Amino acid sequence: MSSSMTQGPQGPPPEGVRSAADPGAAQRGGSEPAGELPKETPIWSGRTHWKYFLPGVSLWVVGMLAVSWLLLKAFSSAESTWVGTLLTVLWLGGAVVVFGRIAIRIIGQRYRLTTQRLFIEKGILSQTIDQTELLRVDDVRLHRTVVDRMFGLGTVEVMSTDSTNPRIRIVGIAAPDTVAEHIRMNMRVMRKKALFVENL
Repeated sequence: MSSSMTQGPQGPPPEGVRSAADPGAAQRGGSEPAGELPKETPIWSGRTHWKYFLPGVSLWVVGMLAVSWLLLKAFSSAESTWVGTLLTVLWLGGAVVVFGRIAIRIIGQRYRLTTQRLFIEKGILSQTIDQTELLRVDDVRLHRTVVDRMFGLGTVEVMSTDSTNPRIRIVGIAAPDTVAEHIRMNMRVMRKKALFVENL
C-alpha cells in the first residue's frame, strides 16, 4: 500500500547502489525462519542524473545564439552598447533560470529502493515521502531515448495495484536496467513469501 508522510529537513544519505545484502538471498531461502518475511534492507538510492538535462540545455544554448545573432544583425554598430547589455542580461538571466530549475529538480527528488518498498522523496526544506510496497507491483518497464542510451541513462516505469499511485516513474537514472531488475526480482520474492505465509 502506498502512503505519504511529511518530515522536516534532513541530510541526504550517501547516493548510489548499496549492496547491503545479496539480492538473491531471499529468493534462495536465506536465513529467515519459515513463514516470516525477509528483513527489509536497502538496495539502491539515487537521483535524476544531470546528463539527463543536457538535450534541454543544448536547445536553450542554440536558441540564445540565434537570438543574439538576430539582435546583432538588426541593430547598427552605434547601438551595439545597449544591445550588448541586453544580451548579457538575457544570457545571465536565462542561465540562472535554466540551471536553477535543474538543480531544484535533482536535489528536490530522491529515489530509494529496499527489498520490500520503493520510496520517492520530494522536497528540499520540507519533504514528502511516497512509498509503494513491491508486493503490489504488477509490471516494470524501461524507457530509453537515443540520448539516454549514449549516456547510460534511462527511465524506469513501475505499474502497481495501488489506487493512489498506480504509475511511478524513476526518471533519468544511471544503470536503469539494474534498478529495474532489482525491482522485478524482489517483487517476485515478496509474492512467494506472502503466498507461503498465507498457505501456513
